[in-house]
Amino acid sequence: MSKSKALLLEKAIHMLSQDESASLEDIAKAAGVSRMTLHRNFQNRETLFKEIHETLIQRTLAIFKQAKETYEHPVEQMKEIIMRNAGEKGFVLLMKENKEHEDHNPETCRFSEVNKELSELIKQLRGEGYISHEIPDAWVFHMYDGVLFTAWETMHNGSVAPNEIPNLSWTTFKNGLLMERGEKE
Repeated sequence: MSKSKALLLEKAIHMLSQDESASLEDIAKAAGVSRMTLHRNFQNRETLFKEIHETLIQRTLAIFKQAKETYEHPVEQMKEIIMRNAGEKGFVLLMKENKEHEDHNPETCRFSEVNKELSELIKQLRGEGYISHEIPDAWVFHMYDGVLFTAWETMHNGSVAPNEIPNLSWTTFKNGLLMERGEKE
């Protein structure tokens, strides 16, 4: 990807995470380019959103990979993943895109790669006794999504100081779901 296209994409992510109705003209203006330049890189709004979606999926997968490489313990991995994702402003666009996205077929849906990584981590946490066997995986997935969506919404509307959001997100997930090892179910 060219440097100018990457800059346009970053400006688009920034603007659209603040105002989803921002026009292509608004995005071009914020990036300091003409609308024609924007259209050379992205044919239309749909193409732009597809590129944003792919960029954010790649960032999410990189966060999972880095957490796995940096931390051996699955609780520390989950903490890193939640705190990093909670602090990413544009990620609200990824969440909104996937709420409307019906095809989560692992063969065709790029977001399924993120779900696969999350599923493996949940399996590890459950296997090591940090998540009760009484709580279905779907509940854990929705709790993860809910915590991150809350983080992004509070960041978007300014109701919580941005520097507090990652810790609040982790504390909410940890205290709402994880058990101390050896705790009775």
